Amino acid sequence: MRPALASDIQCVSEIEQQAAISPWSLSQLLNSSVSDNTHSLVLESAAGELLGFAIFQWVLDEATLMNVAVRPGQQGHGHGGCLMSALLQELRERGLARCLLEVRESNAAAIALYRKHGFVDDGRRKDYYPTPSGREDGLLMSCQVSESL
Repeated sequence: MRPALASDIQCVSEIEQQAAISPWSLSQLLNSSVSDNTHSLVLESAAGELLGFAIFQWVLDEATLMNVAVRPGQQGHGHGGCLMSALLQELRERGLARCLLEVRESNAAAIALYRKHGFVDDGRRKDYYPTPSGREDGLLMSCQVSESL
């Protein structure tokens, strides 16, 4: 696990395009990397392959997990848990108190991962995410960083 570098952006974009239903564009990823209050982490294999990434933004003592993805061929091997643990540790080190996120209600694997790391349901955004056949709700979740796993 390490902070993302400018040279990682193309690989991060490739992971995003492969893993997301509605992926961020390269320009959205680039824009997120130039903000003073945004930070990205990448998970790298021993061979130097980028396996996943997490992007978060903070205001005062609260962070929002903006995007997280694991390369599709590497999903189910604990990499998402490593990313979440590193993210929450980074937030603790920055003195942040709370982390927020939103997730597609159909993304059972992500919801289970977030709950495992101490996130609880806060609400719902009706018809928030586009799908091939319409729209689906987004679940709003948060955790107290000091109480997270």
